[in-house]
Amino acid sequence: KPGKVVNRDEIIDKIWQTDSYIDDNTLTVNVMRLRKKLEDINIFELIKTKKGVGYYVPPVI
Repeated sequence: KPGKVVNRDEIIDKIWQTDSYIDDNTLTVNVMRLRKKLEDINIFELIKTKKGVGYYVPPVI
């Protein structure tokens, strides 16, 4: 959903698809790891944070 903020709960539901409790920090850590892998291939600031809401990918202009 480029340009649209995706709620943290929606991301957790889509990725883990389990009734088990997933710590909120689990998503934060995984996004941090993904950002690091993207930076390793020279892709910077692809995933943005909307504080208190979720994450988004800025639209390409």
